[in-house]
Amino acid sequence: MIKKKNNIILIIPAFLLMGTAIGIQTKSLFKQMIVGLIVGVIVYFFLRYRNKKLNR
Repeated sequence: MIKKKNNIILIIPAFLLMGTAIGIQTKSLFKQMIVGLIVGVIVYFFLRYRNKKLNR
């Protein structure tokens, strides 16, 4: 069996880039980038907690 890599950290830049794209469209770039970064960090910690709970 091949052990699956856990690349959950890559979700933070993904949300940051989505926030940047939305910010470019709505003319509020930095506000949307910050919101995307915060959401990415929250989702990262939620998924990390959930994965630890499922692996037990």
